[in-house]
Amino acid sequence: MQPIKCDSTVKNVALDTLFLIVLQAAVVIALGKFIHLGLRRHNLPSATSQILAGIIVGSLGLHDMIVHVDVANAEDTYGGYVSEARIFYMFYVGLEADVAALWNDIRRATIFTYASVATCLLLAAFVSGGMYGSMMHTPVRSPELLAAVLMLSIADTASVDVSRMASEMRLTATPSGRLVVATAIATNIICIVGEGVFSCMKLASTRILDYSAPQRLGLGILSLVKVGVAVLLLQPVVALINRRNAGRHRVGNWELVLLLVAVHFIGNFPQRVGFDGMPVSLLLGLAFPREGPVARSIMDALEYPLHALVLPFYFGAMGMRLNFSAMSGAILVPAILLTLLGLIGKCAGTMGAARFLKIPATDALRFGVLLNMKGHVNMIDMNLASSEGIWAEQALMAMVVGSMISTIIAGPVFAVVFRKEKEAYECSHQALEDMAPDQELRMLACVHGPHGAPGMLSLLELLGSKPREQPAIHVIHFYDVARKNAAPRQYHRRVQDSEHKLMDRRKEATTQVNWAVDVFTCATGLVIRQVDAGDRGSAANAKTVRRWTEDVRPGILLLPYHREQHYDGTMVCRREERRHLNVKVLERAPCTAAILADRPFRRCGTSLQLPTKISTSTEAAGNQQGDEKVTIHIAAVFLGGPDDREAVALACRLAKNDSVRLTVVRFVLCGNTREHDRLATTSPDIDGEVSVVVQDTDEECVSAFHREYVARERAAYAEKAVTGPMDVVEALRGMAGAFALVVAGRGGRQPAELVVGLEGWTECAEVGPIGEILASDPSLEMGSVLVVQQKTAPPFHLDLPEPAPTPAT
Repeated sequence: MQPIKCDSTVKNVALDTLFLIVLQAAVVIALGKFIHLGLRRHNLPSATSQILAGIIVGSLGLHDMIVHVDVANAEDTYGGYVSEARIFYMFYVGLEADVAALWNDIRRATIFTYASVATCLLLAAFVSGGMYGSMMHTPVRSPELLAAVLMLSIADTASVDVSRMASEMRLTATPSGRLVVATAIATNIICIVGEGVFSCMKLASTRILDYSAPQRLGLGILSLVKVGVAVLLLQPVVALINRRNAGRHRVGNWELVLLLVAVHFIGNFPQRVGFDGMPVSLLLGLAFPREGPVARSIMDALEYPLHALVLPFYFGAMGMRLNFSAMSGAILVPAILLTLLGLIGKCAGTMGAARFLKIPATDALRFGVLLNMKGHVNMIDMNLASSEGIWAEQALMAMVVGSMISTIIAGPVFAVVFRKEKEAYECSHQALEDMAPDQELRMLACVHGPHGAPGMLSLLELLGSKPREQPAIHVIHFYDVARKNAAPRQYHRRVQDSEHKLMDRRKEATTQVNWAVDVFTCATGLVIRQVDAGDRGSAANAKTVRRWTEDVRPGILLLPYHREQHYDGTMVCRREERRHLNVKVLERAPCTAAILADRPFRRCGTSLQLPTKISTSTEAAGNQQGDEKVTIHIAAVFLGGPDDREAVALACRLAKNDSVRLTVVRFVLCGNTREHDRLATTSPDIDGEVSVVVQDTDEECVSAFHREYVARERAAYAEKAVTGPMDVVEALRGMAGAFALVVAGRGGRQPAELVVGLEGWTECAEVGPIGEILASDPSLEMGSVLVVQQKTAPPFHLDLPEPAPTPAT
């Protein structure tokens, strides 16, 4: 059997061969979509349908029509295209990866990786002696060759397959999905490095790509140096292109093509000397700057071709590699045996790691099955085995069949994990007051235009106090579809001109939001991902929010208030549909939800409009109290009830930021202080000390706040005695000028004696009486208002109808 070529081009491919490959790809894509119509109801990933489509297309015998070129096997035909697909997709995975979230799981992923790889290596070394006679040619130089290749084959994991299926099943936002993806990528890289080291040893003396083992070692080191230089030059080159395209949504076409060619060229550095370029392309994507029009342009340019064209053919080629005329028991039995060995090794390793990490054994078994996916990664091991003459022809075909079996088995397991994670998210309480202070908080925000974007981004910055640990923040921008359709289009000009009166208004609004996102990303270090969606009414927008909530699985959902501040301080309603959207989302929110009433025209002190690092407010300059870093004063209003407790929990999250000074203001009725004291009882400890046992949930919240924040001088606490609702109104209005942000609960479950009679203030039920009093204050000294609602609704998907297919944005 001829060695499998590893370079990115297929030599001696005639025009009719290229036409046949294009025809096969078109048939696989169309047939895969048809098959997926029946499998999608069972939550199976589309890769399963595409593999089945590839098997059907391969059984038609179209490959036998290649008569004008010398192709030894199907791998010679598809190998180059598969390699290119892996390079660009792993670059896309690295560019899209949530590095902070992956870093939070680095310990678990490391343990799972080493455990699963170690058990597979030991198992393969143990059984290699028994398989020596059935999977090799006439006696080779030593059985160590068979053992080494078998160890790599069983231990390896198809990182492309795992990443694609997890992304399609919307599991990358879950801890389980991140753990599986990170473990698969790390395992794949370890095995690629192992194969490269082994091929450079004297034991593997066969010349590959006309290079001997010592020559490959030197060229491999040289390619790594080239990749290092390219990564170092990446940041300044992308920064230069971003500056050239400042104020634009995308870069020019020639710049985009130049960048994609550079990705292809750098990713192929290792492949030119016979190594796998997947780690290089992944590193290139991870190191690529994520702010500015360059990253947006590349993401937009790669997303559709990869998901709609490249990956379907990638998975379909797995099925087209089968040779049905050569099928026999000598192939099926080793294929099943290899699959079982991989399952045993992976499951044993994951169960051992799960026991150490105290993860349920059933989850560990699922992870083991998912990590056993082989995909196309065995192509490298087949290349080495073929060049060294280790395995017989039927053994190579058994590897192909085993790869397909392991990948198809993973589809139902992914469906089980998807249903489990979905039910866990929808049925969980999802309250901030129950979360640990250091637990990661995933956030999803909505904006309706560039006017409200700075205030929302400032709030997100304060909540993401540690950028290196904060997962990516998603911001949905609803642009005005009516204005987009009404604005004349310019077919003769592709470069945006902000001074041209006929400029596309949708692009103008989107570009302004892009600009704000880029400023906050560069200044804060947070990863903020903007999603553009058309404003098509409250019902359609609610479906969009629902869809992205299921994708992101946030711990808090932030919405803008339907009223915007006028320059004289009054709050004006721009569009009533935005109010209906807020009501719909609050009724069905699967997590904590909050509405931000932004007041950008605040006359005194800080307004939430700029990143804290570049804020130039007079309050920061004239602040003489406490830490010099404090530039933003925030208050949390507490009357009682779950919404107010959630507001205090959110305010405590804000207090973790060094530039925030928090004050919790509690309202109590005159004469009720004794009643609050009676709710707390004392009990002696073993050492004879007296401890306070709080019997009321509200009192427990206040006690915990005193213990964790007030006692450590991280926040302040004030208690206001009132005689009735009117005193509450006066006290709330008295907050004007003192705080840049006031956090309050939506209400509805607050003490009746404090809010009875305030129904007349509630024009907007979505913010409650307290929020309405604060948000509608016409004073230019009142700061922004954040109204918080704790999750109270049933599962999100029970009330809304099923969403239509995702529109192009």
